[in-house]
Amino acid sequence: MRAAKQTWRALQIWPPAGRWKSAVGITLPAVAIIALSGYLGGWLYFNPVGDIESALVAAIILFFVPALAEELVFRGLLLSWFATISQRLGNWLSIGLFVLWHPLQALAFGPPWAAIFLQPSFLFATFILGIVLTHIRIVSQSLWPVILIHWLLVVVWKLLLGGPFY
Repeated sequence: MRAAKQTWRALQIWPPAGRWKSAVGITLPAVAIIALSGYLGGWLYFNPVGDIESALVAAIILFFVPALAEELVFRGLLLSWFATISQRLGNWLSIGLFVLWHPLQALAFGPPWAAIFLQPSFLFATFILGIVLTHIRIVSQSLWPVILIHWLLVVVWKLLLGGPFY
C-alpha cells in the first residue's frame, strides 16, 4: 500500500526546470552508449516508417505501453516497495527486473521483437537505460521524466531506427 501511495505521489509531481535539465544531461550520454550498443548489435539502423498516420497511432500506443506501464511498475511500484527494505538493493532489484522483463516478453509473446529482446547488446542497452531512469526517478521524485524519456526513446527506435513496428 505504501508503494502505491509513493507511486501516486510521484505521478503528481512535475519537476522544476532544473531537474528536467539534469535528467536530459544524464540521459544524453546514456543514449550514446545505447546507440552504439544497438548499432553494433545490428538492431539499431536508420529505417524511418513512411506511413505518418500509423506512426502517430503507434506513438500514442507506445506512450501507454511500454512507457507509462513499465515505468509505473519498475520505477513506481517496485522501486518504492523494494526501497522499504534497502534503497540501494531496491534500485538494483528494480533495474534487474526491468532487464529480465524484456527477454520474458520475447519468450512469452514472440515475434516480431523476440530475437532483438534476447540479444546481449539489447539487454546491455536496457540495463544502461534502467540505471539512468532509476537515477532520474530518485533525484526528480517524479515519474514524469522517466515516462517521457522512455517514451521518446522507444518512439525514435520504432519509428526511425528499425525497431519492430506492429
